[in-house]
Amino acid sequence: ANVNATKLRALPISLPPIEEQRRLVVRLRALSLKADELTGRQAHTVTELDALLPATLEKALRGDLYGAT
Repeated sequence: ANVNATKLRALPISLPPIEEQRRLVVRLRALSLKADELTGRQAHTVTELDALLPATLEKALRGDLYGAT
């Protein structure tokens, strides 16, 4: 129940070999770049949808949502 700094320092911590750590860093950086790219695409999509909403509502209120005249 009581863990202090001395007890924590005594705990063994297993680390993967340095080459595996490097591979993991490369992979994580690639995933981070992909996540950033997807976040940018999502923001762009939200902007486009926000721009379409007023036009869609206007068509709906005119009764022209499905191209009917």
